[in-house]
Amino acid sequence: MAMRIIHLQTTFQSLLNKLVVIVFFCACSFLQAQNSKLSGIILSSKSSEPLADANVYVKNLKLGSATNLNGQFSINNLPLENIELEISIVGYRDTTLVILINKSIVNLGKILLDPEVLHFDEIKVEVHSDLDPTSSLSSFSMSGKKIQENMKGSIAQTLQNEMSVAIQSMGQGTTRPILRGYSGDRFLITENGFEVGDLSQTSVDHALSMDLGGVEEIEIIRGPRALLFGSNTISGVIDVEKNSMPEIEFDHLHTYITSGYNSGNNGLFNNFSLVKPINKNNFRFSIQNRRTGDQMTPLGALKNTSMNTTEGFFGVTRFHDGKRGTVSIEHVEMDYGIPGSPEGHISGVDMEMNKTTQKFNYHQDINFKGFETFDLDQKFIHYGHSEFESDQKTPSVILGQDILLFQSKMTGLKRELGAAIQYRMFTAGGFYWTPNTSESNFSVFGFREKDIFGLTGQVSFRGEYSIIEPQSKGIRFSNIDEKSVNKKNFGFVSLSAAVIKSWDYWQISTTIMKTGRSPGIEDLFSDGPHLGSYSYEIGNPNLTLEKTLGVENSIQYQKDQFFFLLNRFFNQSPNFHQYMKMGDGYVPGADWIEWGSGSSGWLYKYQMRGIKIEISGGEFQMGYKGKVINVSTDFSFVRGKDKSNNDHLAYMPPDKIGVLISTKSNKDISGSIRLSKVLDQKKISEFESVTPEYFLIDIFGSYSFGTKKGTHRLIFQLNNLLDQTYYNHLSKIKSIMPESGRNIGFQYRYLF
Repeated sequence: MAMRIIHLQTTFQSLLNKLVVIVFFCACSFLQAQNSKLSGIILSSKSSEPLADANVYVKNLKLGSATNLNGQFSINNLPLENIELEISIVGYRDTTLVILINKSIVNLGKILLDPEVLHFDEIKVEVHSDLDPTSSLSSFSMSGKKIQENMKGSIAQTLQNEMSVAIQSMGQGTTRPILRGYSGDRFLITENGFEVGDLSQTSVDHALSMDLGGVEEIEIIRGPRALLFGSNTISGVIDVEKNSMPEIEFDHLHTYITSGYNSGNNGLFNNFSLVKPINKNNFRFSIQNRRTGDQMTPLGALKNTSMNTTEGFFGVTRFHDGKRGTVSIEHVEMDYGIPGSPEGHISGVDMEMNKTTQKFNYHQDINFKGFETFDLDQKFIHYGHSEFESDQKTPSVILGQDILLFQSKMTGLKRELGAAIQYRMFTAGGFYWTPNTSESNFSVFGFREKDIFGLTGQVSFRGEYSIIEPQSKGIRFSNIDEKSVNKKNFGFVSLSAAVIKSWDYWQISTTIMKTGRSPGIEDLFSDGPHLGSYSYEIGNPNLTLEKTLGVENSIQYQKDQFFFLLNRFFNQSPNFHQYMKMGDGYVPGADWIEWGSGSSGWLYKYQMRGIKIEISGGEFQMGYKGKVINVSTDFSFVRGKDKSNNDHLAYMPPDKIGVLISTKSNKDISGSIRLSKVLDQKKISEFESVTPEYFLIDIFGSYSFGTKKGTHRLIFQLNNLLDQTYYNHLSKIKSIMPESGRNIGFQYRYLF
């Protein structure tokens, strides 16, 4: 009996030992399953170059990552099972790989993606990239290495060498892009799909409240899709992706550091940004500062043009079963100067601007009538702007606005439908007698793309209704009839359609667009000085809706390494709103006002009027992409006619020609030389002066290398190599000083 008990004990102990071993190996397998790591490198099958910022995503696990500068990616915490790895980047065919995770570390090695036939150099990253419509041939984007090597402090300076893009400015702090001859709010500048929310579109002396540091992509959008952003998009939309929250759930920390120096203004720039995953949350934090001295020219310093910009951002995204919610807040402060002029303030004008933006987004994957995603957005902006005569502590002009926006939209395969409500409260103070005014805007918008009979058709619409209500009680106007300052209502529908035909190596398209634009608050009721622009601006309460009809035709050919692109556009407006100078002589009370510290102590009066105009032009680009060298050339021109006064339209950009030669000795080193020829501008209006032609040479390039802790990129820029003295036709201060002389820029970028 005792021996039987001993035998049972031995058997039980043996079973227990086996059970412990089994549990141990199960535990090890479980731990291994929770810590398996997948890695690889994404390359172009055509050029074997690494693809940075490609989206790599395990859909059923809601885990993903993005490739670094060397095309490398890694995803942690994967189970031991088959997974579907989705890889997408615009410009290349979406790729899905079925992979068996059977060990703790799985290295896929090189993964080659095949290019798609898209507009040259277009690269964009989105989780739902398969929902994107066909891009207009005149649309394009800059991202990755291209935007980093061309990046300056502002959108205008970064895009200035693109076709039909020019710069309007009053010094380096106020640069703003001009698209196809259109300025102000005839096109939209958006940040992550929404309007920036400052007053930069109302006057050339107002700075754009966005520094280009930390920007991931800039895209110019044209065609029917542009109406999804707003109605005043006849020349396009410039959308900037900056401080964007991750659309996929990152599984490890991503940190970005950028520093730069520019000798042309003794400027320093620093940016720090990180994305940190914690549980089901992704946190993003960034801070940056740009500080510059006065802008240097071949003739010396352009005094009172220094600037200081500081930005801070914090946001958090919560992921849960096909849903995500994002909350963020951003604050921008900017101090900059406007140079003095004999026409206005001899010592110049100092500007202060601040803007705080709070945003909320709720995103959910859906399945409803062909729509696959739903987004609900809320945005609040508080903006302030002050203008000081130099050496004064009390502002002469104070402007501000609060904006509250709600928008919802559904997106599906080549379709979108949405609605928005926006309330804006504009305030003015100091020696600026525009009344405090509220503006309510209601809009609905939609887009559809469909293939019919071998053609791709696109249609879009945007209906808007605006209520503008001034608080004019107790305000005395000096140049406007008080009886005409009352509530205004504007309603309209903007429409656009496009037909695209693709075959073999060719693609052609035709786009028609009819847009409407409500007069702005300042267009209607302005009655006061803009110190920086040396003008006294008078609104017109009797303005009616501004309408524009536009047509664009494009043709593109791309085979192997050779391509060319041709765009032609024509726009006509029967009631184009524009400030017109009231005279050019010393006629008391009629065309000047006693204001300012200039030699004459006056500012010209400008009054808003409606005139009939035509704006047309063309863009041509061709090039060759070889294994060692890439060569491209482009030419663009714009013509503006004032049909009401039988004159040239004021401030049209001159014709320009560009040649870009890029070389690469290997995948880590690249170098480029750009030759730019801008022709003289003799097609001027009554109050403009002729601007002579000029020729510039720019050299830029980068060197990338990786370490165990991250990837590094060094960027070099040498602008205006020959130190040419030249003048920008669209500069409001070209009579004072030329543009920047030779300057050298360095940037260092670190991603880990």
